[in-house]
Amino acid sequence: MDITKQKQNSNPTLLKLADYEDPILRQMTEPVSFPLSKEDKQIIESMKYSIQKDQLKKVNAPWDDAAGMAANQWKINKSIFIYCPNGTSENEIEVIINPSYEPLNDPSLETLTKDATWEGCFSVPLATGNVQRFTHIRVKYQNEAGETIVKELSGWPARVWQHENDHLYGLLYNDPKAGKCTEFHQFPTKEAVEAFYLQLREERKKEYESSGVSESE
Repeated sequence: MDITKQKQNSNPTLLKLADYEDPILRQMTEPVSFPLSKEDKQIIESMKYSIQKDQLKKVNAPWDDAAGMAANQWKINKSIFIYCPNGTSENEIEVIINPSYEPLNDPSLETLTKDATWEGCFSVPLATGNVQRFTHIRVKYQNEAGETIVKELSGWPARVWQHENDHLYGLLYNDPKAGKCTEFHQFPTKEAVEAFYLQLREERKKEYESSGVSESE
């Protein structure tokens, strides 16, 4: 575990991100035992702290904000990830421990469905991939109190969950053995990545306008 201490005996501490080539990103993480040890509690508090925007800037993270982050992205071999259901660490965040999920049928189609959307990742800097994921899933995990939680997710929250859960199994979204990334782009600069996403948003807006449906519908 690579931790940069803000000040001696401070709590929490600032975590540094693993490089793309770090083998920990391609290894399955170890399950967490309950009740949580003092070390695990410290790790969780440091993860909550390190995912905040200001702290991501301090470690020169490739993205300004995070919808989630897995422990091994910070060189920590634990089955824990931070999950931001609203898509940003500035709002609600949840601590997910020993997670798993199973795909569910689309309620309207009564069959398993997938969709493809462009994803970025802190562990794959200056890149994006068009990734296929299940649209509806049932998740199971433990919270910090050790309680088992089961719930259903769909759409964007389901995508974020699957992305972070893959990390704990040693899979990056562009990993060929995962078989989920259908198109991959590498960029020379952060500004080029942002321009790509801006172009995608403009194209999507034009599609909605031509169909007569607003993006909010």
